[in-house]
Parts: sequence; structure tokens; C-alpha cells
Amino acid sequence: MVKKRFIELSKTVTVIGVAIWLSLAALGVIFLPVDAGEAREMFALSQIIPILAAAFYFGQAGGLLTAFAASLVSGWLVITNIDSIDTLFVQRIMFQIISFNSVALLTSFLSDQEKAHRSKLTRQLERISALRAIDKAIISGSDLNTTLYILLESLTRLLEVEAAAVRLFNPKTNELELRASLGFFGKHPNPNPVRVGDGLVGQAAQELHTVYRHDLEQMEGDALHEIKGIGLIDYYVVPLFANDSLRGVLEVYDRSPHPDSDWKNYLETLAGQAAIAIAQSMMLTDLKNANEELTEAYEETLRSWSRALNLRHKETDAHTQRVVEISMMLAQKMGLQGERLVHFRRGAILHDIGKMGIPDEILLKPGPLTEDEWQVMRQHPLYAQQLISPIRYLEPALLIPYYHHERWDGSGYPMRLKGEEIPLEARIFAIVDVWDALRSDRPYRKALPDEEATQYIREQSGKQLDPEVVRAFLEMLEENDYRLPGDTSL
Repeated sequence: MVKKRFIELSKTVTVIGVAIWLSLAALGVIFLPVDAGEAREMFALSQIIPILAAAFYFGQAGGLLTAFAASLVSGWLVITNIDSIDTLFVQRIMFQIISFNSVALLTSFLSDQEKAHRSKLTRQLERISALRAIDKAIISGSDLNTTLYILLESLTRLLEVEAAAVRLFNPKTNELELRASLGFFGKHPNPNPVRVGDGLVGQAAQELHTVYRHDLEQMEGDALHEIKGIGLIDYYVVPLFANDSLRGVLEVYDRSPHPDSDWKNYLETLAGQAAIAIAQSMMLTDLKNANEELTEAYEETLRSWSRALNLRHKETDAHTQRVVEISMMLAQKMGLQGERLVHFRRGAILHDIGKMGIPDEILLKPGPLTEDEWQVMRQHPLYAQQLISPIRYLEPALLIPYYHHERWDGSGYPMRLKGEEIPLEARIFAIVDVWDALRSDRPYRKALPDEEATQYIREQSGKQLDPEVVRAFLEMLEENDYRLPGDTSL
């Protein structure tokens, strides 16, 4: 905006300067004494400077107009010196007039050439910048709709066309489906899918070369009303081909022909960018789908492992469901989010997976365990570590199966960690695990009432359990009035 204002101001100053200079030259010719002939001729000759300025700023028309005005001043010089005129004087004046016109023509020609060259360079820079913006959108993995909008906006602006659209090829239906459009008054003239081989769109897709039609409205009368401008509609369909596959077509609508090769080359370049963008988007979509399928397969594997343990140890079935849901609530209250929360959930599901390595006579014993049996039972975090650590995908989830029996005072197992040495995930889960176990029936004891279980949690704050997590857990119980997801004790 500032640059445009500066250019307008400079042109205004040039017009005023030219007018003043010509006026001064005319006044000098008119009012200088007759015997000051050479001075009057110098005034007349000085008009070559405003001619140069006018020709440079305003092209051929401006230069010739100023040269004509200067010629009138020189002609007036002849009239005012008619009494003392001689052949040499006339020759000098004629030379001035011829010089004026020659300089005007030459300067305006060079100025027009320079402007055309500058305009061409500017247009090329704009096109390169647009291509860079499209490349950046493709590389950054931007949404396909965003990339296509950038492409269509660049195309309609830099190629000076009225409207454009992109259709994507659907290999399942063998159709070209409208995905993005720009420049239409209303909807696209033909928004319906087009089969490959049908019409100009289908022809371009089938034959893989650009199709051109000069009078599109004779074939599709509706197009005339949806596209801006007056006149025949030039219509181009460019196939979008990348990685040896048809990706779609690019449609271009305009009211004037574009015969120059630069225009067509840039159109094909943009079509190539569109094809790359579509191919990139499809590849990312395929990768995303594959990743989602793989993630779901992993999740189902975790659930299968948990179900396998439940088949051996029925008591852990409902317990696992409850502690997963309740501990997830507490984890969110403690600030866990994103991937960390995802790994927390997986660890909660697998918190007792190490018990798969405990013999049935100990795992399924109906009464209290002996000290030797407890020594075996306390190995289950190590068994969990052996099961999970080789799977890199599950490594972050190991924090709960391996550490959730550590105690705040350092008397837990298997590593006898103390305080904040214990991972936060394990400290969070440990409270929920203990609380749910207290409120559940066991072969050797009945479930404790809610008040007694909650009192036990308070008593273990700073001993077995993290005081800060205990505080958050008790707040959560009050907020939910003990009615937590999966709670079957009420």
C-alpha cells in the first residue's frame, strides 16, 4: 500500500514538474529580448528534459504529447523571430523539433520495454512465491482442503482466470468427485461426480492429457450463468497425475484465450503441484488409517492379556475394570494428559499382568498367604517387567505394573523406592488399587464399608501413599459422592 502511494505521488510530481518546465521554457522564449536569440534557443532546447521524464513515466503517449507541446514552443520561437529568420536558424529549430520527437519515441520505447520486463519479472516472482507457498503447505502436511484453496487462489490470481476447480479420482467408483472450487457465483456448474471417459472431464482423465474447449457454453449452457465476465468461456481440463497414478483433474474457466506458452507452462506446473498435494494427502490418510488399525490391534492385545488373567483369577475381572476407570479420573485430576494419559490407561489395564507367572496354588489360594508364598507373590512386578519391557510400544506403560506396589515410606517392593522416587503414575494408581481392594470381597475376608476404606486411605497418607495424591483422591470422592464409574458396591 505504501509503495503504491509513493508511485502515485511520484507521477503527480512528474506531471507538475513537466508542466512547470514547459511553462518556464515558453515564458523564456516569449519574453526574452529578440537580440538574446541564443538564450531563447537554449530555453527551447531545455525542453528535452521534461520530454524524457514524461516518456519514462507515462510511456509513448505521454512522451509524444510533451514533445508536441515542446514543438509548439519552438514554433513560437520561429514566429517571434520572423524578421531576422535565416536558413541556419530554421535548420536549428527544425533540428530541435525532430530531436524532441525522436527522444520522445526512443525514451518511451525503452521505458515500455523496461516496464514490460519489470512486469514479467514481477509476475515470475509472484508465481515462484505461490509455488513455494504450495510446497510449504504440502511439506507441512496441511489439510488437503487448505492446500487446494491456496492452489486455486494462486491460479485464479496469477493466471488471471475467472474460476477453477479440482476433482479427485475415486478408484472404487471410477469417478471424479468435486473437492474444491473458487470463482463461481453460486455452485459449480456440474457438481455431480463424473465417470472417467465421460465428457471433457472424463476424457482428460482417461487420455491423461489437457483438454481445451473454446466455447464451453455451447455444450454446457449452465456454465455461462455461474462464471463471471462477458464472452465465450475458455475451458481447460488438466489431468492430475502423480506416482504413476491418476489423482484427479484441474478445471479452469475463463472469458479470454491464453495463447502464450508461459501461461500454459505455469498452469501445468500448478496441476503438478495439485497432483503432489493430493498424493501426499492420500498417503498420510493411508498411514493414519494403518496406524489406527495397528493401535486398535495393540489395544485389543492388551484387553486379551487382561482377559487371559481374568480367566485364571476371577477376582481380578471386575477389579480391573473399576480401577482403570477410577484411576483415569484421578490421573486427569492430577494433571496427566495426552500421550501420558494414554500410557497410564494401558498400564492400569496391565497392572496385574505379572500374576500370569504366579503358580495357581498361590494365586488361587482361598486363605491368607504364608511368608514364603508372599515372597513368590511379590515377584509379579518383575514378571510384568519381563513380559512388557521387550515391547517398545508398551514401555511407557510399564510404570504402573512395575512400581504400583512401592510405598511412600520406602517399605514397598520390588525396588524399595521412596517418596517422589516412585513414578507419579504408580503413586496415583496405588491409591485406587488399595481403595478398591479394601472395598471388595476376598476369600479370606469381607469387603470393608466405604467409611472404613476411606479412613484407611487417610491413615496411610505419608506412609504407604503419597499425601498429595491422597488429598486429590479424597476430594474426588467428595465431588462424586462415592458414585464412581464401575462402582458396584452401592
